[in-house]
Amino acid sequence: MDNTERYDLEAYISRLNSIQPPTPPAPVIGITANHHDSDTLLGDYYWQQVVAAGGVPVIIPPAGNAEAIMRTLNTIDALVLSGGADFNPLWAGEEPSPYLHHINDTRDLPELLITRLAYERQMPMLGICRGIQTLVMALHGEVEQDIYHPKHATTMPATLRHSQDADRWVTTHTIAIQPQTMLHDIYQGNTISVNSFHHQAVRAAGPLFRIAATAPDGVIEAIESTGRSNIIGVQWHPECLGKDGLKLFEWLVSKAQTKNV
Repeated sequence: MDNTERYDLEAYISRLNSIQPPTPPAPVIGITANHHDSDTLLGDYYWQQVVAAGGVPVIIPPAGNAEAIMRTLNTIDALVLSGGADFNPLWAGEEPSPYLHHINDTRDLPELLITRLAYERQMPMLGICRGIQTLVMALHGEVEQDIYHPKHATTMPATLRHSQDADRWVTTHTIAIQPQTMLHDIYQGNTISVNSFHHQAVRAAGPLFRIAATAPDGVIEAIESTGRSNIIGVQWHPECLGKDGLKLFEWLVSKAQTKNV
């Protein structure tokens, strides 16, 4: 629109009414929201990447009500599990490490529930940072409370800096992608560079996932589902990485579209 129409509501409505709805309809992608104090929050990059990939974003608040979760799952075609604070380790039957950071108890149960129920429906999912940890917490894997903890130096030998000070769109280390994985198909290569904002990581992928990528120091950077489900979890933040990160959202939207055919 030109400047004369910028604040003309009727012009906007006229243009919208002239647009033919897409066929088939664009898939609806639910994105779990963060929570702080009394605010439900979501970084712009998440929904912007969903839109750029051809999906319709819907923000999901951390409602612990089972009926609300079920109704939400009835209205979406795929799920993005967003980043955020640590899980309460009691959900994993563990006591808190002295290296544990801030936990977000408001999010924990709603996200564990929606993940488990989405898996049972074979819904496509993309877990990002905390989201990869949500996947394994909900689906029989294990999360390391702190990858630098001396107690775990042999099982999780983190020697790289995994919590960068650089801007979120800057990549700071590489990862090695396993061949014959969905992630390898998406990126068409064995190595990519990623950003990094975490001090926790997947300790064990569990029986429902396989390791899809690792950092040079052995930290697990991506997992993906085995069997018929379409689920990928990544430890980095692809929503901040422009066209490179968009590839994962395009994958998710395509799987959601296929699910509806």
